Amino acid sequence: MAKVFPFRGIMFNESMKNQLGDFLCPPFDVVDEDSKNYLYSLSEYNVIRLENGKINDKDNGEENKYSRAADLFNDWLNNRTLIQIERPCFFVLEESFDIQGVNRKRRSLISSVNLYDYKEKVILPHEKTRKKQRNDRLKLMKATNANFSPIMSAIEDKDSKLIDFLAEETSSPPEFQGFIPNMHEFKMWIIDDAEKISFLTKLFEDENIYIADGHHRYETALEYRELINKENSSRMMNLISMNDEGLLLLGYNRAFSGLSYEKLELIKNELNEYFIFSNTTWENSFYESNYYDEDKIIMVDNDNSSILRLKESFNSTYEALHAAIESILSPEEIINHIKYEHDSKEMKAKLDSNNLQLCFFMNALSKNYFIDTVSRGKLLPPKSTLFYPKLPTGLVIQYLE
Repeated sequence: MAKVFPFRGIMFNESMKNQLGDFLCPPFDVVDEDSKNYLYSLSEYNVIRLENGKINDKDNGEENKYSRAADLFNDWLNNRTLIQIERPCFFVLEESFDIQGVNRKRRSLISSVNLYDYKEKVILPHEKTRKKQRNDRLKLMKATNANFSPIMSAIEDKDSKLIDFLAEETSSPPEFQGFIPNMHEFKMWIIDDAEKISFLTKLFEDENIYIADGHHRYETALEYRELINKENSSRMMNLISMNDEGLLLLGYNRAFSGLSYEKLELIKNELNEYFIFSNTTWENSFYESNYYDEDKIIMVDNDNSSILRLKESFNSTYEALHAAIESILSPEEIINHIKYEHDSKEMKAKLDSNNLQLCFFMNALSKNYFIDTVSRGKLLPPKSTLFYPKLPTGLVIQYLE
């Protein structure tokens, strides 16, 4: 079903490969101002300058972070800081990271993937997007004619063909390797062998592709195709097997602030329709709740802790919780008063400091639930999944011209 191809990726000059980790950054939507300042100071070649540069007070329609990214991108191409590979290739990425005291590896295939409207049911989304973020990405694509950040995607890979291929490829010495500051270690291989390329292009023909992280970037690519360049019909993606033990699907916690006492009590009462409550005392093990897929939530306010177990008539804790919330709060109240947190310890500290009113320590969704639900065309509630860790930006760049 999916059409997957090699492409002429752009990479940092091989002479700079020993510093490559210092040039990379996380995706645009997880870089706050403090992180951005750090990345700027890390290296004059850090790709944050292209992916999500600083905003200046004097910015206008002509001079802004998008025009600066375009100028810098062209400069780096012209002075060969960045070099476009002469022949179409696939790229293999292996990431190594520690989580809960265990070292894991995740392998992915960096590819060019044909664009499909969601109604074609080849590329499958699981969440809604927001216009502000889509507009931001579109302005960058229009200015630079490039994609700096891949979309993290997964395939079911029932026959394990992808995961077996990637395991074999990564058994040889890598072409590039390094450490991404504040992220993790990586290794890279380049595939230009005709036989391997043929195998990979055929491998995906019977697969759907599930967007794990990057819905805004994918929908921006669709809009760019329609508005700017109808000939451009592909988007760079990192494709991962759902069988990969390094593909972690973690939960997103919910933090409430600024609501009236009456609204909070209405929400708690409404939750009785969806969950079975049992009182508990806080345990440090609750910090790890978003790593496990048992259908229970830990609800904590400043005085009490409760375990909420899902009633049998509901499919997931996320759906049940959001059904309860949406029956009490307006969409505007949800946006203004609920934050989505992955760092459980930081959220609990804010709660203990009275900066939050109520917190839900969420569970992780199982991969089987994710595949089954998304395959049926159903969107999940906002921030139901965190595919961890985030992919690095800047290892390979896709030029759209």
